[in-house]
Amino acid sequence: MRLYGFIYREISLKKEAIGGFISQFLTPLMYFLFFAFSLSRTVNFEYHGKTISYLLYVLPGIIAIQIFYSYPVVSSTTFNDVRFGIIRTSLLGGGTLSGYILAKILVESSVVILVSLFLVLIGILFINLSISLATLFQFIIYLIISTMFWISVGIVTGVKIRGELTRNMIFALLNLPIIFTSPVFYLEGSAPAWIQILGKINPLTYHVVGLRGILLLGNISLAFWAVSIVLGISLVILSIKLASEVAPK
Repeated sequence: MRLYGFIYREISLKKEAIGGFISQFLTPLMYFLFFAFSLSRTVNFEYHGKTISYLLYVLPGIIAIQIFYSYPVVSSTTFNDVRFGIIRTSLLGGGTLSGYILAKILVESSVVILVSLFLVLIGILFINLSISLATLFQFIIYLIISTMFWISVGIVTGVKIRGELTRNMIFALLNLPIIFTSPVFYLEGSAPAWIQILGKINPLTYHVVGLRGILLLGNISLAFWAVSIVLGISLVILSIKLASEVAPK
């Protein structure tokens, strides 16, 4: 099974679990509509010398949340692939481990990009988001790099944590701390010191701040690109290494 076969299988899994696929679209939209709108449509504040609305500020954070939510989806499918011997069977049939992981990255990244572009469209239509084609291209590249990290986290946990209850419990325990210690909803630098310390070691922080800088300012520093690329590549390498442990020798 070559790359095309792996991609076809990932798409088939999406079709079979259509409810989960739809929720990937609805969850970030519900966050935006109910959480952000309930706080305020009219609050404005300074962000890097620009006066922006809270809704515009929080939009990149909502996008980052649905990137993060690709992790439990991939973790579940990878766990089942290990449990039922799909990885072994696929590789014995002529597939490669890199093809298996690349297919997950391509399919899940495509879903993330579709949802993110939909949210960007909402921003353009309703909250005065202005974005050039060059900025949109940067945004998509950074989106893919960020998504690679969380997809790889999903593969790692799917391979290493064999108990479904344990995996679900870990996600439930980490879900809110990861989201709320990153500056998804609060103004960067305004949180209590201990939240900011946790935020600095939270990978989602770099994805939120990076996406926000690209969308609202048009660019980010090379440091953010470097951190996100290193995080993404490191986790991809780790996921390949750990997945190789269940591959046929």
